[in-house]
Amino acid sequence: MASNLWQCIKPAALAWVLLTLVACASQQSDPTTAATPSADEPQPQGQTDDAQAAMAKLQSHASSGDLDSQFQLGSFYFVGKPKKDLQQAEYWWKQAADKGHPMAAVSLAYLYTGRDNPELADQKSMLKYLNQAAAGGNPMAQHILGNLYMKGDQGVARDPSQARRLFQSACAQEYKPSCAVLDKAP
Repeated sequence: MASNLWQCIKPAALAWVLLTLVACASQQSDPTTAATPSADEPQPQGQTDDAQAAMAKLQSHASSGDLDSQFQLGSFYFVGKPKKDLQQAEYWWKQAADKGHPMAAVSLAYLYTGRDNPELADQKSMLKYLNQAAAGGNPMAQHILGNLYMKGDQGVARDPSQARRLFQSACAQEYKPSCAVLDKAP
């Protein structure tokens, strides 16, 4: 079952990671593309206008091919800012992932587990993007893929040596769950 793959990553934790990454990328690339407030939070008119302008600018950058903007826009749709729309999240993450954005690829892999929407479950695409993210150096993807190799799960042949290499790579990037696995390994 696809949810076994992500058992160590809860949806709330993934949402927090995505929001944190979006906020960091926003501050680094363009401070005007900061996260927009949710629709249920009352905002003064000036802040609402600013948020709409920032979202429009983000949409413009994403549409013109900026990978970080595509990832950010997909993440906003995933967490519900301005509205939850998993098809839009998939579209924007796919745009970025297909051009090599590792975090978009791991996000897309998660989406293809079908955990948030069973209609989006696609094991072949999930493995494609998970492998892409891991190859791109994403430690979360390396850890998850390591678990698949360790267990021989989700269409991945059991290969403890490959699992160990993936855990070592993620741990070298200070990904604590992988370091913990290595600490417990014989």
